[in-house]
Amino acid sequence: MDVTSTSTSTNIKYKDFADAVPIGRAFTDTYAVAAGVVSGLGTGDGNYSISGASGLENAYLIDGVNITNTGFGGIGAYNINYGSLGTGVTSEFLDEVQIKTGGFEAEYGQALGGIINTIVKSGTNDFKGSVSWYSSPSSLQSSRQLIKLDGGASNRVNEDVQDFAFSVGGPFVKDKLFYFFAFNPVLTTHRVTAQALTDPAFTAASAGVSVFDETAPTGFDAPTALAFPSAGREFDRKRTSNNYAGKINWQVSPKQQIEFSFFGDPSTGKTGPQRGTAVQYGDFASGGGDSEIKYGSDNQTLKWSAVFTPRFFMEAQIGHHAGKFRETSALDQYSYTDLRNTLEFFRGADSYDPGGGPVPLTLEPVTERRGGIGFISNQDDKDTAYSVKMTNVFGKHEVKYGLQYDDISYRDTATYTGPSFDVQFPVSDPLTGAPVDADANGFQDTVNVPTRGGGLVNVRNGIGTDVAVAYDSANRFRVIRAGLGPELPPTKATEIGGFVQDTWQILPRVTVKAGVRMSTEAVEGAGSFTLPFGTQNITLFGVTNRIFTPGTSTYTPDSYVFAGNLAPRLGVTWDVLGNGKSRAYMNWGRYFERVPNDLAIRALSNEVGISRQEFNDRDLTTPRLSPNGPTTCSDGAGGTNSCTPLVGVLSQGVDKTNVVGGTKLPYEDELSAGFAFEVTPNSSFEVRTIYRTQGRALEDVQVNAIEQIQNFYYGYSYGYPYDPFGGSSGTPQSASFPAATFGSYELANPGTKNVPKGGLFTFPKPNRRYKSLEFIYTKRFSDNWSVYANYRFSRLIGNYEGLFRNDNGQSDPNITSLYDFPNSPLMSGQFTSGPLPADVSHVLHVYPSYQFANKLRLGANFSWASGVPRTSMLAHPSYQNSGEIPGINPTYAYWADPGNSGNPANFVLRKTKSLGAAYDDNVELTAGVTDPDFLKPVQYQAPRQWRLAARWEF
Repeated sequence: MDVTSTSTSTNIKYKDFADAVPIGRAFTDTYAVAAGVVSGLGTGDGNYSISGASGLENAYLIDGVNITNTGFGGIGAYNINYGSLGTGVTSEFLDEVQIKTGGFEAEYGQALGGIINTIVKSGTNDFKGSVSWYSSPSSLQSSRQLIKLDGGASNRVNEDVQDFAFSVGGPFVKDKLFYFFAFNPVLTTHRVTAQALTDPAFTAASAGVSVFDETAPTGFDAPTALAFPSAGREFDRKRTSNNYAGKINWQVSPKQQIEFSFFGDPSTGKTGPQRGTAVQYGDFASGGGDSEIKYGSDNQTLKWSAVFTPRFFMEAQIGHHAGKFRETSALDQYSYTDLRNTLEFFRGADSYDPGGGPVPLTLEPVTERRGGIGFISNQDDKDTAYSVKMTNVFGKHEVKYGLQYDDISYRDTATYTGPSFDVQFPVSDPLTGAPVDADANGFQDTVNVPTRGGGLVNVRNGIGTDVAVAYDSANRFRVIRAGLGPELPPTKATEIGGFVQDTWQILPRVTVKAGVRMSTEAVEGAGSFTLPFGTQNITLFGVTNRIFTPGTSTYTPDSYVFAGNLAPRLGVTWDVLGNGKSRAYMNWGRYFERVPNDLAIRALSNEVGISRQEFNDRDLTTPRLSPNGPTTCSDGAGGTNSCTPLVGVLSQGVDKTNVVGGTKLPYEDELSAGFAFEVTPNSSFEVRTIYRTQGRALEDVQVNAIEQIQNFYYGYSYGYPYDPFGGSSGTPQSASFPAATFGSYELANPGTKNVPKGGLFTFPKPNRRYKSLEFIYTKRFSDNWSVYANYRFSRLIGNYEGLFRNDNGQSDPNITSLYDFPNSPLMSGQFTSGPLPADVSHVLHVYPSYQFANKLRLGANFSWASGVPRTSMLAHPSYQNSGEIPGINPTYAYWADPGNSGNPANFVLRKTKSLGAAYDDNVELTAGVTDPDFLKPVQYQAPRQWRLAARWEF
């Protein structure tokens, strides 16, 4: 027992633990056994919530190499479309794992959650090796419970894993030079299928309704009664990870050692249904929705350890992490999402007209897809770290100090499948804002700008002449995302950190640990370019808005330095019995976040594009004209004429995201304490407690209230049963919420003085409080048995999850939508403090083993966790997407959800029975429309399965 340690941590000697109890083979399975570690929910495999933080707030170190994804903060390969793809480091490579859940020493930073520190195996003077095979065939698994939703779902019906491992280690030169090498390919096959649902459009199409005539430029056929033609058939999703590791140790002298390690997990996913939605493509048979992926990382580190004198020693290291993700769509076509069934369901249509009058029709909100996979995010993720740590012993003081420099490069080449097309920006007069028709052809002039790649296209239709009759209006093709400008070079970030820590034996049985960490992080965007259109802000009716004009727009990146991050640490330990067999400890520390470089892409670079333009044809050549017809236009020479305007185009990224002066890094404060003692020479017991609170957060904000923005775009009442904005039919622009456009984004610290000025409402302080009480019992193997067990009781309360939002599934660290609007009446529900999604109150782990006289060993793995809070969620009133706002405030009564008798009144609906299942808690599909899948399961626990293994050691 280390009676001077103030950290709350779990150390696992992997071979002893894995040989005793059954756990998963992945590196990430090893740290799930520690107290304080629970599922991060939406952050995926391996990205656990540790001590209350979200799954994107941990640091992962292997042989000193930081393998944390520099873009998002996840482990290994992490992609915005796929989430966590994990890391291929398996148990074959591991020697020891240390899971720090709190009480970090001053030498550790860059994390608000936990720190996972792992050591790769080393060679020795003995020549040793192993050949292993592990198999989890689908034939030895229980049946999976299938997900059934009104909108349709994809299901994994079984899984097959074949895991081969080879390792060898020994001396090159006895007592001097050693080696260890391992290769561990893992082949995984998931069989997936789509839920069987009928396509409401098929009945109408088979009756000859022309909008579904494939020969027409605006038609999409409905060739089968099945919404998803792949339903009932199984398709293989194959992925292979070629994991490897190696280490060379050179004992230069009795006092100096050089260590070189390398490891990685280059992985591929064969062309097929790699994305979960692929089997829901109507043209799957010709490759619709299919793609190929390549991902993983390669890592190397060189370490020099030296003992210069018995009281002065050093460790210097260079570590390099290089990760990548690549995806190629099987079809290079626009990604079409057919929303017509869903729109008609929204409108309440109950019939269609094949030509002889309305005929009854039962609608389901089925969304079909066709074409390419759509948005592709190809990434390069690099981090080279240089560090030196020294230790001096002066009497009763052991002083450790050091410096670390991280050089980070992150590139996200975002594009969309399909050919380039022209975005046709409508030209307006800079004096009057009127449409311009300078060539007098009767239509508004445009500035045409080619896109980079294709786009995401929604197939829509209008209400038609009768809202109750489906499919009685022309189709339109709405581009909801497309990019402009060139591919951007990599963004950069650097972090310089230094620390000093004194371990002072103030009394024979009392040790004080005092330290401080200082860091500076500089984040830089990337890319300078111009685009052939101009923009101008003009004031109309007292409101400033943007118009498009001929000309050019120039874009340059920004940068920002988060300096002066002072993180003190103070702890004290007491050897209670004075014999080195017990310790009582207390520790206080402040921890700062390392900002992931997704922020450099999204906020400090220039992602210029559009979020809306409508076309009349699927090839995106003819823009849709205003249904209101001709109006008075400018002739471009000071006069007027008559022309028909285009339906408006909405741009993105035209304005930079500014940084409010004085904005600083997020941090949290922690107070931890515990008592540990040896029960017997081979067993120990520990009780400990952790309290964490969010001190500061970093988010992007804009100051205009959502009520003001809705007033600008839609005027009084916005069609709600009553007016929540304070206006009236006689005064559509209310005094309470004067109309305003969406403001410019600014990076800020909500809840502090470092926020933009000028808004009518404030930004509440982010709140996240974590309290835990943990009990840990460990018995090392003796008398034929061993056990490791822990129990945790905790609460996680607040209004701010952190870098990942589980309510709406958003993975944009530090720039989520939570603070896009200030705390006005419509937004107040999301700032109410309550149980956060990862609030798992009770967690119990028990890992016993027993060895019989004949050397047969029996081990067990028992893990149980209570469920998570469930909150009724309303859709966002501006963005329209579901899962944004808790349904608790009477203000939200204006959403009259048909068939649901209004919104649920309770903030927390109930706890899930376990972490193994998840439910659709979204009251609405979009603002004002009930989600028919509300309260249905959207995920089930993985079924029981057997793993076969054979191993030969030599």
